[in-house]
Amino acid sequence: MQWPEWTGLPAAAVDCKPDGINSMTDGDTTKVCPLCAETIKAKARVCPYCRAPQSRYALWLQNTFVFVPVIAVVIVAVFILSKFAPVPDDFEGLGFKVHRNDLAVSGTHMVSEGASPNLWMTGVVTNRGSHSWRVQELEVRFLDGQGKLLDVSHPQAKDSFVVGAGQETAFRIRLYRPAFTNDSVVRQVRVQLATDGDRPPKPN
Repeated sequence: MQWPEWTGLPAAAVDCKPDGINSMTDGDTTKVCPLCAETIKAKARVCPYCRAPQSRYALWLQNTFVFVPVIAVVIVAVFILSKFAPVPDDFEGLGFKVHRNDLAVSGTHMVSEGASPNLWMTGVVTNRGSHSWRVQELEVRFLDGQGKLLDVSHPQAKDSFVVGAGQETAFRIRLYRPAFTNDSVVRQVRVQLATDGDRPPKPN
């Protein structure tokens, strides 16, 4: 009995590819599956490895289904933040906080009328900025001779007034509680709340 000549190669090669997948020759045109990154034939309509459709529409549809839940979560989060997040009182048009130092209060005086316990404060607001502001509330700090804070008041302007850019406006605002009137008490006054002067006033 004559045995075949030994060539040094295994009698059979084991094909590890999934069932139904044939080896591609060097002459075949190939592409990479965008889902599993395996090399497949260029004309394949379905990836033999991950079974993903290879048409552009199918890939777009598959990617859309992946991103739709993410987009939905983002939309819901934005809605919740816009609905329940606190909005600063001075947010209307321009934000006033970064422009607070543009408004300076000077020449303040305390005025009483008749036997009423309430006092009025008069003074002038000067706008050193480039935008007009509608003044709605002041902050008045009362300090003793050593600079110690005694009291703070936030009188609101019943009728808000606009101070144009580079202009000054006199005001008269009511203090609704007793205030320090003796000469030894120092008053520090600033604008606490103002809104965009180019916009109409907020309804009460």
